[in-house]
Amino acid sequence: MRVRDGVTGWRRLLEGAPLAVLLAAGLLVGYALLPVLELVAISMLLALVLRTVIWGMGRVGVPGWAAVLLLLLLFGLFGALFWLVLLPNILGELQTLASQLPGYLESLVGLSRRLNEDFGFVPDLSELSGRARGLASRLFGMLPELAGGMARAAADAVIVVFLALYLARDPGPVVSGFLRLFPEEERGRVSALLGRLEVRLRGWMVGAGLAALIVGTGAGVGLWALGVPLPITFGLLAALLNFIPYFGSVVAAVLPVLVALTISPLKALLVAALYVVLNQIEGNVVQPLVMGREVSLHPVWILVSFLALGTLLGFAGLLLAVPAAVALATVLDELLPKAT
Repeated sequence: MRVRDGVTGWRRLLEGAPLAVLLAAGLLVGYALLPVLELVAISMLLALVLRTVIWGMGRVGVPGWAAVLLLLLLFGLFGALFWLVLLPNILGELQTLASQLPGYLESLVGLSRRLNEDFGFVPDLSELSGRARGLASRLFGMLPELAGGMARAAADAVIVVFLALYLARDPGPVVSGFLRLFPEEERGRVSALLGRLEVRLRGWMVGAGLAALIVGTGAGVGLWALGVPLPITFGLLAALLNFIPYFGSVVAAVLPVLVALTISPLKALLVAALYVVLNQIEGNVVQPLVMGREVSLHPVWILVSFLALGTLLGFAGLLLAVPAAVALATVLDELLPKAT
């Protein structure tokens, strides 16, 4: 019996070896193509929103080709606005930040020194003054690299838009090709799962995009009204980091508060209050109203997704962590037996 069991075990191992080799090869190829897969994932998320827009235009009599052409025109106008207006302002603000950073740090050091004299528990940041000039020179040196990175991001954005428009206009071939990977008797179940996944991901995409627009615009306008430097840059940063729940809004507020603190403590408090109000609006109005219960996830899911994708993909993984968690939770809800 032992010999037969040993032979059976080896046979199973040998029979499973080709599948393991194929799986390992697939993982290696997927890891090598991570930048491409990131663009595809972002395109698919954008396509969910664009498909809804195209469907809505069709309800009012706009043909599909005309809806795609109109969306392409809108994306082109937005790209031109960003490239010709916003990008020069952002680079100018970053250059201003680099040149004024030593002054900001000196102001913070002086404030910390005075508070340290009055209240012993406040740390003295005098050692920062010696690092200010070196940090400013490094920021100046990073500006050309940052401009090149923005140019590459613009090229990636063009690819994402065209791929998303194609997927939104005619997703049938892609979906049918994906369904052919499954046995015929399972295709109906997989198709229903894709439908539920589409609803949840679209809900997240629309809600997150609207929240980012509200927070980014509110932060930029509010900082401009308060007289805080770099309002456009800080507004775009707030919009981008708002896609990262729990942590993004806190990280986005740190730098504006520190810059405002160099002007006056009162202005820093006003900036902090501005971000608190914006995030209360986003968390208590936008998310429940737009996302509803379709996108509700346990925080543990999101935190695990952050750790995994952040380690694997870096900042792009942080942006894709929530939709990945939504997709995985939807699949597991379908596969795992329901509790009775």
